Amino acid sequence: MQACDRYQAPTTIEDLVRAAAEKKATLLAGGTDLLPRWSKGMVAGPERVIDLKRIEQLKGVSRVNGEVVIGACMTLSDIADDSVICETAPVLAEAAGRVACPQVRNRATIGGNLCNASPAADTAIPLILLDAVLELAASGPGGLTTRELPITEFFRGPGATALRPGEILTRVRFRPLPAGACAAWDKFGTRPSMEIAVASVGLALELENETVTWARVGYGSVAPTPLRGRAAEAALMNNILSTEVIARCQIAARKEISPISDVRAGEAYRREIVGVMLRRMLEHAASA
Repeated sequence: MQACDRYQAPTTIEDLVRAAAEKKATLLAGGTDLLPRWSKGMVAGPERVIDLKRIEQLKGVSRVNGEVVIGACMTLSDIADDSVICETAPVLAEAAGRVACPQVRNRATIGGNLCNASPAADTAIPLILLDAVLELAASGPGGLTTRELPITEFFRGPGATALRPGEILTRVRFRPLPAGACAAWDKFGTRPSMEIAVASVGLALELENETVTWARVGYGSVAPTPLRGRAAEAALMNNILSTEVIARCQIAARKEISPISDVRAGEAYRREIVGVMLRRMLEHAASA
């Protein structure tokens, strides 16, 4: 494996996508998923690697035109502690702060967490609640080309995304939740850290006169991709959070997910866990 000359390493996004295409190099951010796969022989080692940490355009959190913009190389620990994210999207800060352990969070990036495309990706569910948009860049005949993609269209299956050959994720952006909206996220596992979630659930609601006027639901580890719960949302919309409405929402959630049975949990158990977590979130919202 060859490293690109450190003194000629790309320092801008445009240089990066061009270098990655020309050198057919693998891009490395935190490496917390990629390096163990290489070392265990799960995937073939690359001929060349480009380290992304020198590219300042891929870092930082800012507010632009009413949106929050996160660089793809922001570490999860920095996201968990960032004042802008804690103010505008505390549900994302919480999820980032519960990934694995501090050592992993200090290296792992939000871009890597998404591009790894695990159905259990912890940051994906809060970003679904936030209707996040991903900015993707590639090198074209006329220079740098960019496109935008809603996060719900990014995941294609376990380990698979909508990234085109030579394309990279550069930024994640979203609008803060509506004023007065509440949001929650939780995951279930047999131990609190260093374990992939058996199931995770996210919920965001806006209430007016006790009636749900806006809703987002998301699930992790219970489908081939992180999943938006559109059927559960429909069961909530324009309804008061009564016992009957919450029960209908639970039924809708259990039906629209497609969990598998594996060494960590069975299909039926995952459906039950999702229903229980969602019910508790809804009951809390109703009593707030």
